Amino acid sequence: MGLEAKIARETEFWDRRQAGGPARDPAKYRVGPEDRTDHSVPWLTYLGFPAQVQCMMDAIGAFAGKRVLDLGTGTGFVATLLALQGAEVDAVDVSEASLAVARWRAEVSGVARRIRFHAAPAERLPFPDGCFDAICGAFVLHHLDLGTAAPELRRVLRPGCRAAFIETIGNNRLLMAARAGLTGRMGIERASSADEAPLAEPAAAVLRGAFDGAVRFSFPSTLMFRMFSYVPPLHTAPAQAVLGLADAALHRFPGLRRFSYYGVVSLGG
Repeated sequence: MGLEAKIARETEFWDRRQAGGPARDPAKYRVGPEDRTDHSVPWLTYLGFPAQVQCMMDAIGAFAGKRVLDLGTGTGFVATLLALQGAEVDAVDVSEASLAVARWRAEVSGVARRIRFHAAPAERLPFPDGCFDAICGAFVLHHLDLGTAAPELRRVLRPGCRAAFIETIGNNRLLMAARAGLTGRMGIERASSADEAPLAEPAAAVLRGAFDGAVRFSFPSTLMFRMFSYVPPLHTAPAQAVLGLADAALHRFPGLRRFSYYGVVSLGG
């Protein structure tokens, strides 16, 4: 009952996020093979998303000819990009409204024939055992009941193959305190559902248990100070430039990179 209620809340939240609104500009949603960021969400570039996308892709290797699962596809940026790399993609999401946008995005990007879309939760994947050569996703694991979803990922992934996800990471206590105390207040948007929680050690332990310890965290860029650009007084370009420089300086210290808010999680392989 708890899991079903959680899935229902996630579905309702993301359906509501995609419902209505102004007409979408195809130029912002169209994806090219060299793109490494979602142009429909312009702030992602400032937060270092292109480096995270490249790291996720590098963790898998070549995509041409592979069958790939895009878990939690949302509006379909990752699914479309992987199809443009030559993959045959199955894109899964709980939100039918999000999937409608993802289908349209695949069409305007010219890869609709290479992507199959499925409305299903990650905790109950509608695929046979060992059918995928790779699994990818962006900002999805931290929304899941990992105790149920992680074994499902292991089940549908072909032995010896790898999964890689861009994720929010919960190792930074300062950022977690700010997230708990500031989002939804002071003009700061709450962009995620109430059930999600950035990945920290308990989640890592669940993943290690499902994948026989084969779990790696990578931090191609360090995102810490830039997160404070969500605070309205820091919306200005000069303030954001200073926050970016502070993160670049922090990234020079490898021991501090694990405190980044974004990272890439690789499983298996």
